[in-house]
Amino acid sequence: MRWGVAWPICLGALLGACQPADSDDIQRWMADVRRQHHPSPIKVPPISTTPEFRYQANESPDPFDLGKLVAVDVTSATDKAQPDFRRSREPLESFPIDSLRLIGYLRRGNEVVALIQADRLIYSARIGAHLGQDMGKITAIGDKTVDIDEWVADSTGRWVRRSTQLVLQEKK
Repeated sequence: MRWGVAWPICLGALLGACQPADSDDIQRWMADVRRQHHPSPIKVPPISTTPEFRYQANESPDPFDLGKLVAVDVTSATDKAQPDFRRSREPLESFPIDSLRLIGYLRRGNEVVALIQADRLIYSARIGAHLGQDMGKITAIGDKTVDIDEWVADSTGRWVRRSTQLVLQEKK
């Protein structure tokens, strides 16, 4: 019962102890800050207009036309040039061409051998050797490059030759 009477008295004493702070100091401080700091407005650049584009369906080819998909003529594709699928694969053909590094070359008389690093192993390769996963064949070995001809199938299934190079990687 004592707490029932004492509780409102304690609450009244606590609320009476909380008096508002001197609001004049706060008002003066805020007025000083407002006088000293003038916000400058942000200058927004003018909006540029985008030229209008109108799509005219009759002027462009239909991107969904199934007539564009041409069936591959197997007889004509076999008559054209293509890689030799019957030959045995060489060790460097199991690596993608971008993972191979030319690290040097050896020359003895007219014979030139390229030193190619693949998967922390060093392989020797001569002109005519095959490398890369696109049936590449070394056509020339220079002082700083190895020229490679690759066979790549295009979207119609025909085989196309593509030339690429391995460039000597010098250590810094």
